[in-house]
Amino acid sequence: MNKFSMNRFKIIFILVILLGGFLRFYQLGSNPPSVTWDEASLGYNAYSIYKTGADEYGVKLPLSIRSFDDHKPPLYVYLTVPFVAIFDLSEFSVRLPSAIIGVLSIAVIYFLVKEILQKWDKNKQQLIALSSAFFLAVSPWSLQFSRAAFEGNIGIFFLMLGILLLLKGLKNGRFIFFSSIAFVLSVYSYHSFRLIIPLLLFFLTIFFWQEILRKKLIFIVFFISLVLLTLPVYLSFLNAQDSGSRLSMVTIFSDPTVLDSSIIRNNYDKDNNDLIGGLIHNRRIVYSLTVAKGYLDHFNPDFLFLHGDGGVQHHAVDMGILYLWDLPFILIGLYCLINRRDKYIGILFLLFLLASIPSAITTGTPHPVRAIALMPGFHIFSAVGFIVVILRILEVKMFFTKIAILGLVGASLFFNFIYYTHQYYVHTPIEYGYFWQYGYKEAMLFAKDNQEKFDKIIITYRYDQPYIYYLFYNKIDPTWYQKNWDYNRTGLTDRFKRVIGKYEFRNIDYSKDSLSSNTLLIGIPSEIPDSAEVVGIVKFPDGNVAFRITKT
Repeated sequence: MNKFSMNRFKIIFILVILLGGFLRFYQLGSNPPSVTWDEASLGYNAYSIYKTGADEYGVKLPLSIRSFDDHKPPLYVYLTVPFVAIFDLSEFSVRLPSAIIGVLSIAVIYFLVKEILQKWDKNKQQLIALSSAFFLAVSPWSLQFSRAAFEGNIGIFFLMLGILLLLKGLKNGRFIFFSSIAFVLSVYSYHSFRLIIPLLLFFLTIFFWQEILRKKLIFIVFFISLVLLTLPVYLSFLNAQDSGSRLSMVTIFSDPTVLDSSIIRNNYDKDNNDLIGGLIHNRRIVYSLTVAKGYLDHFNPDFLFLHGDGGVQHHAVDMGILYLWDLPFILIGLYCLINRRDKYIGILFLLFLLASIPSAITTGTPHPVRAIALMPGFHIFSAVGFIVVILRILEVKMFFTKIAILGLVGASLFFNFIYYTHQYYVHTPIEYGYFWQYGYKEAMLFAKDNQEKFDKIIITYRYDQPYIYYLFYNKIDPTWYQKNWDYNRTGLTDRFKRVIGKYEFRNIDYSKDSLSSNTLLIGIPSEIPDSAEVVGIVKFPDGNVAFRITKT
């Protein structure tokens, strides 16, 4: 590869990074139109740690963020602390770590692809690496989770970085130490990687056993440090008051409805002395089939390319998490790679096959955050297919035919990209604003402006977790908060009731609450009757009423 080609590739790489940065930072604080309760929790806990060194519950430097008793991994909160210190507590500061990591992921996938394709022709290797970086830069999947505070976006960055540094460490041992740090950070980023990383490292050890033996002392230190540094995480799963509680919330094994139909069929089989039926309808078969379905759900074309999953905060309106044009390139890329006997490419397939397992054992599949480790594989497969197609088109001898085909491919990519950005920036904030808990900011500011006039303020819990918005938007002093709410330190909190000073967060019973003296009520339309004296209205972006505000 000559110097001119190298300079040209560097310029393209920089342009791709700049494009990815623009798409992640443009309107970052205002689109999505509001922070979710998880974002508000991450932000306020970062604010609390910055101010006091403890989370909202007063736990000093926690290794698990209790939040709404769902026990979030801690890394996102700690990454947010310096940005809260610099920019104060806001939508922008809480999303900034994710946006920055999203940009860095573009660079990491570029170098990771070069490492995976190290045995390929240098020009083709460079083209595929640049294409992978570009596809990630404009990816609906990556953009959706880089533009909001999603811990999974942090986790996939550190996972890719860990693999990259591990591959470099096979040649130069000094990278091994940094690889272990990246894997540890991934484990502390998001729950899914707590399962993926041990499985991945087990198989990588088998893949590269001879290389590891040649550097066995370094790798002994690598594995020991990984075990010791991540041990607190895995021990926490044994505690029902810690990560074990999160597992019990989402796993299929704690969902009684999974076995409902099986129990009915099993009872029928017993009544009819059907031994075969008893074998077929036992819980092990049911769980296995449920996991298999959950795993395969993540390869559903409607989920990937057309409409996304049921969680509207995970995709733009009428968009999947990948572009429609990705489909043919992914299939071509898979075809080109699958027959190559190259253990470096085997790493790509290994990660791709393991990525959906954590999500498959949970409810609500497909789930693009829990299965976010699929994302690099899809984009790399797509990049391989894209370059294969482009190089084949360039071999066409008829100039005008060649230009026409290239124009058609380029137009398809450009139109799909424009369609996505239009849906994301224009329609998604309006149609999906309700799911981003839009309106809490306006409701909390109204309450703050009028709180001196009232003895009590009751705010509905119908949209879930209103208290965290009170803390977030009012920047409540964490020290004061920990002393002024009805927290029972020995047990779980009541998800649907919380009292902080004169604020009560619970569902409103207007027939009773309207009898309270000098009270401000902020409720949903069905809680505040038309006969009430409405002193304020907060609307969703689509014009529907989010909150009615009345006083007694």
